[in-house]
Amino acid sequence: MSAYTFLATNYEMPEVDNAKAKYITVQEAIDLSIKPQWVPWEKMDPDVQILYIENEEDLGELVISKETSYGDCGFTSYPFIYEINFRYSEFRTKQLLEYLKENIREGQIMELWRVWIGNEPDDLDVPYTRCMYKELSINHLLPLYNWKHEKFKEQNCLVIERQ
Repeated sequence: MSAYTFLATNYEMPEVDNAKAKYITVQEAIDLSIKPQWVPWEKMDPDVQILYIENEEDLGELVISKETSYGDCGFTSYPFIYEINFRYSEFRTKQLLEYLKENIREGQIMELWRVWIGNEPDDLDVPYTRCMYKELSINHLLPLYNWKHEKFKEQNCLVIERQ
């Protein structure tokens, strides 16, 4: 089973890519004097692409993409689905909060889902939490992402409404 987080709406929203990882060739890595982790550069084709990131702390930045791994999985009827990926930190959760606040349109609803993939949607009891746009705060998002939070739920749907 896999944890999957996605945003569902009835309108298009902008994508976000804060990822600091990039692809470079082995030859570029050699030219930049980057030390190999597992296989010596000499044993690799110099034209092969490798994923490069300067600092490990930069892994897991907030990415919101229309390209999704699982689509809506039968959890929602909204046509626009955006996969949300990031490694939990309060800072990144605040980035997500700002994104949600900036992009929910007046008179609209958005659903923020965190579910486990591998079961049929009808077999799962995914609890809903509702909030109005004006009330939306970091306290609504922490139970979705911070597994140490007292109200953390492995599956949840936060419904945000803006009148």
